Amino acid sequence: MISTKEQIAARLEQAFNNRGFAEPSVAELQRASGTTLRTLYRHFPSKEAMVIGALHYRHARYFAFLAENEPPPGKDSIIHLFNRLAVWMTSYAPHGCLYLNALTSFPDNKNVRDATMRYKNELIQVMAVRSCRKDLSHELFLLHEGVSAAWPIVGKQAIHSAIAVAEKIMEGENNE
Repeated sequence: MISTKEQIAARLEQAFNNRGFAEPSVAELQRASGTTLRTLYRHFPSKEAMVIGALHYRHARYFAFLAENEPPPGKDSIIHLFNRLAVWMTSYAPHGCLYLNALTSFPDNKNVRDATMRYKNELIQVMAVRSCRKDLSHELFLLHEGVSAAWPIVGKQAIHSAIAVAEKIMEGENNE
């Protein structure tokens, strides 16, 4: 059973995903949360707390999404991850990475920066485990981030390119 706080965080995530971080006022976020202002502030006492709550909710949802039907670690797991990323970007993140969008909106906010760093570091660890190649975790992470950044401009071509590069580096191919 999902808690009231999680329900609110889910609705805040959608509001920020749809409207960005700078635009919605607390009154708009309260309406989007489907609760009273008092209840919203009880769970998230500031707009910053609302942003962090939405990001944490998004984090859990994204990692669960990536894990659906995950094959055993190796090249197939990485390809699966990028294919899942394509579905995610199409369905849930057509404007790019919500964490990077938050960081862009709040560049000097330590809590937003720390939340983003925790998420990105966990993603690097996922790349290491899924690929069975800790030595390639940062390269695979950069491919993931490149897809997220390029998606609003090039769409699925970013996925096709990332998969092609991931396959090459995991197989140790060299273009020299």
